[in-house]
Amino acid sequence: MKFFINTCVICIQLIFTYVGIYAQETVTDYDGNVYNTIAIGEQVWLKENLKSLHYSDGTEIPGVVAYNNDDSLAEIYGRLYPWDASMRDSTQPGVQGVCPCEWHIPTDQEWSQLESYLGGAAIAGGKMKDTGTTFWNAPNTGATNISGFTGLPAGEYDAYYNPNKFWLLHLAAVFWTSTQTNQSQALERYLSHDDAACGRLAWYKVMKYSIRCISDSPVEIKNESIKINDYQLNQNYPNPFNPKTMVEYTIPEQGFVSLKVFNVLGNEISTLISGTESAGKHSIEWDAQGLPSGIYFYKIQAGNFTETKKMVLMK
Repeated sequence: MKFFINTCVICIQLIFTYVGIYAQETVTDYDGNVYNTIAIGEQVWLKENLKSLHYSDGTEIPGVVAYNNDDSLAEIYGRLYPWDASMRDSTQPGVQGVCPCEWHIPTDQEWSQLESYLGGAAIAGGKMKDTGTTFWNAPNTGATNISGFTGLPAGEYDAYYNPNKFWLLHLAAVFWTSTQTNQSQALERYLSHDDAACGRLAWYKVMKYSIRCISDSPVEIKNESIKINDYQLNQNYPNPFNPKTMVEYTIPEQGFVSLKVFNVLGNEISTLISGTESAGKHSIEWDAQGLPSGIYFYKIQAGNFTETKKMVLMK
């Protein structure tokens, strides 16, 4: 195992805006590529696949390629990296590797945390995929990008089977984790054009996949610490939104829950929940398709708990 102490020569530009738990900033790597970021739950992710040809100290990354060796595709989809090079020959989960300073290659556990936050692996992929068929082939099953992750189908370079080849562009997004399973294999995550799931697979380290970096620092959510006996209504995300947004709430015990949406005149627009819910954290998506831009309010009533929050539909 090799260890490196990197001289961080990147510029991190913070353009911070908070709307509930949504944070946005930009990060610049050694090569000058600028990446947007997104806060999802308590994690902060790059919104784009890594494009860098150099580690943060300026050393060239071996084996990195653009799809079909076409740099114009790298501008859209990022580049593809073999596992060992992406990890800079470390086998320690969560290392910086090819990522900018203060960022690292996400572990299998961190990917699982993201999936759990988005409702479980079976539906998380749809919430992570860019919508429409500009980049994804039809049917792009379940794609809402409600998380803001904006997953793109960058394909892969198959360096394991002969003949080696680029394939799956527009069909799949495949990301390395920093968690290996043995000397020759590591865990990956993948999104597909015909599935809403976020898949998990152990595969060969010689394969070249996309890299999504995650911040070393979790999001600080002020006044949102949850005690086991607390009711809570979270700020919707994304906010502003168009046309879909996610609302989360927590109840400490089973009981009747009412969650409704109102316009600025106080007229009820939609009933999201009206029924008995189990104790724990819940989430529900609201689709404002067909409604005009403007300010809306969502109100929860559960037990003796009542709270109202504001959200903004911007078309």
